[in-house]
Amino acid sequence: MLRFLNIYIPPRLVKTILLSLLVMFLLSLGGTLLGIKYLSQDLPSLDALQTIEPSVKTMIFAANGDTLREFYTENRTIVSLSRIPVSLQQAVISVEDRRFHQHYGIDLRRLVGVIWINLTTSRSPGGSTLTQQLARNLFPKLLPSQKRITRKFREWMVAAQIESIYTKDEILAMYLNQIYLGKGSYGVQAAAHTFFDRNVWELDPAECTMIAGMIQLPERYSPFRHLDRAYSRRATVLETMIKAGYLTRDEAEVIGATEVHPVAGSAGSAASAGFAAYFVEEVRKVLEKDYGATKLYKEGLRVWTTLNPQYQRWMEEALETHLVTEETERDYPMTRARFDSLTTVGERPEKIEYLQGAALLEDVRTGAILGMVGGRSFTDYKWNMTTQSTRQPGSIFKPFVYLTALQNGYIPCSILMDTPFVLDTGVSLWRPKNFSGRFKGPMTLRYALSRSVNTPTAKLYLDFGLAPVLENVQKLGVTTPMPRVPSLFLGAGEVKLREVVAAYSAFANHGVYVKQHLITRVESAHGEILYQVRIEQREALEPAEAYMMTNLLGTTLREGTGVSARWRGFTKTGAGKTGTTNESTNAWFCGFTPSFCGGIWVGFDQALPMGRGATGARMALPIWANFMGKITDKKGDEPFIRPPGIVEETICLRSGMLATSECDSIASEVFLPDNFPQDICDLHGGQLHDFQGLDKDFQTLDSDDDEF
Repeated sequence: MLRFLNIYIPPRLVKTILLSLLVMFLLSLGGTLLGIKYLSQDLPSLDALQTIEPSVKTMIFAANGDTLREFYTENRTIVSLSRIPVSLQQAVISVEDRRFHQHYGIDLRRLVGVIWINLTTSRSPGGSTLTQQLARNLFPKLLPSQKRITRKFREWMVAAQIESIYTKDEILAMYLNQIYLGKGSYGVQAAAHTFFDRNVWELDPAECTMIAGMIQLPERYSPFRHLDRAYSRRATVLETMIKAGYLTRDEAEVIGATEVHPVAGSAGSAASAGFAAYFVEEVRKVLEKDYGATKLYKEGLRVWTTLNPQYQRWMEEALETHLVTEETERDYPMTRARFDSLTTVGERPEKIEYLQGAALLEDVRTGAILGMVGGRSFTDYKWNMTTQSTRQPGSIFKPFVYLTALQNGYIPCSILMDTPFVLDTGVSLWRPKNFSGRFKGPMTLRYALSRSVNTPTAKLYLDFGLAPVLENVQKLGVTTPMPRVPSLFLGAGEVKLREVVAAYSAFANHGVYVKQHLITRVESAHGEILYQVRIEQREALEPAEAYMMTNLLGTTLREGTGVSARWRGFTKTGAGKTGTTNESTNAWFCGFTPSFCGGIWVGFDQALPMGRGATGARMALPIWANFMGKITDKKGDEPFIRPPGIVEETICLRSGMLATSECDSIASEVFLPDNFPQDICDLHGGQLHDFQGLDKDFQTLDSDDDEF
């Protein structure tokens, strides 16, 4: 029997009360544990919290370090806390969570105050700490923004775990790199570039406090859309900083009186407007194939490419300017300007029917792609006509035939016959015709190639056939299957522009074929080198053979179908070849210097005629001459280096033999070491003389060019 304040309490009642309290405690504990278990369902594990890695954007850089493009699901660039201005850190803490350094993820004092305000007034202020906001931003699917008590409990649990793992500085750094600040920018570094076009560490206190004020409602306080509201919100931030002891009243007034001038950053750059769009898309496809979409869009690769921005601009401008001129002069029913106007009014045509063009520029020694124009508008048509389209090459294929001829005993002054020719292919009769419709009789091999004469080229088929030509084509990197028909000698079949440029580059590079590449280095977001380019090359031709082809194709620019390059902007040492297919459905030019090789293709997406006179010399060559002229003016003139063993003799252009004092058409000619003329001209008589001071350029018989 017990007495309490002289009141008798039966022992049995005491036992019952104690037992009830124990049961209530156990029930409460069990309920709490069950509640915690229920609320913690699907919350991030401890391992996940220990390895928090915000989504980071991939940066694509040009060869000179300029940013070409960014790939991301969230536009974010991670910076360390030491690079974020102290004024920005203090502004964020004061306006968002003044007791940040005193609490452990949940600010109980602030929470009680918020509850009291909610109960006694119509206002509903937020009570989330920086850590709670960080938890919501890191795990938006697990902690949705709806105002529910269960979500708030889950948020507290995650915040408490974050506080137990990370220091305050680490939490603040994650928060400042994670928060959304409008215009697609996540984190203060992305916001600094978006709104002020500078790095965050370059911002002054007036700009820092404005960014801090945007956190609450980024779109409402955007300095782009509502500068007056941004100023008003900044004044609020400054007041909180005074109360927090970060600023004196005088310091705050100075900052508050400072004007801020928002400047559009990367969103207004040439990159977002489509600059080098086809090149960047090729880079993107390589990265996604090699590293996967997650690394590309979320893990922040750093990618250095081969693109030269200045060359790219010259290429884009040259191609568009020339094609606009051709559209105007030829009065096509559909032009790019008309297509754009129809698109603007919501009547976009189903097909891309305006004139198209493509250009590719390669460093002949390294295989680096310095510029790429895959079409006139990536927005209109994403098919890359330098890497994906296969088109008939026409006469641009002929150098492969003439290379084979040199390897089979022909010499530059071999006399070929431009006369009617019929070949029974076993299926039909093939009657090759010249572009001019005329036949000129005997001519040298050099003349036939530089003027792109069809009939003598076709007759070479009778001598060595298809097999050695196809072998050379494969050695020079053309992988597109070629048809095994005699008309291949005149450019039947189809090739890609990138293949033509790579093959011609081997002529310029002393016979060495180099694999093309777009990317020089790839790093992870932490600076780990994932890829470093290695130049892949192999000998495709003998250096002497490559030089002979370079020398022959140089005549095309000096006096053949490419002679107009001289008055269209290109005046330096170079070589190249025009190409035109039947009915002018494709126009080509590919030309090179000792350092660069550039190729051009012009035509419609569907193989339709471009009209009268739409040759490679008119439709494609002017584009090449325009941008290559600027590039070589900047680079300076370079000679093609003659390899040892090349023989030089003075020959008669009418007989192809060693010239005499009586020959009326002579030239200095070069030959392979083991293949040059031994006999004296038997057409004119006279004595063999040493022609000192003879002009090394060819003295031609006439200039009635075939493809011009």
